[in-house]
Amino acid sequence: MRTAAVMALVFGVSAIGVASADIPPLPGEQQRYLLSVIESANHPCGELGSYTAATGSDADNYTSQGLDAFVVSCSNGKTYLVAVPRRRPGPPLLDPSGKPVPSPEPVVKEMSP
Repeated sequence: MRTAAVMALVFGVSAIGVASADIPPLPGEQQRYLLSVIESANHPCGELGSYTAATGSDADNYTSQGLDAFVVSCSNGKTYLVAVPRRRPGPPLLDPSGKPVPSPEPVVKEMSP
């Protein structure tokens, strides 16, 4: 009886960890999202060719603002730095008065080749 209770407790605690795990986006979902962010910023793209995580000082700057930065290559030959809010932002940030800080807006910047 005691062993069964311990096993149930262990199973319950481990199930909580699995339930809170991050679920990856469906295939093509991230590409469609990045394309919609680029087009909503009035930049031409056509189709999204590829995207990778951005590196460098721009990426570090956007990361410190709570954004994930990507380098996006479009089918029309243009390349953009796209910074979007994190998928799992965690608890809201608070300003000094204790009010929640609004989530940052996406940023789209055309990169020169």
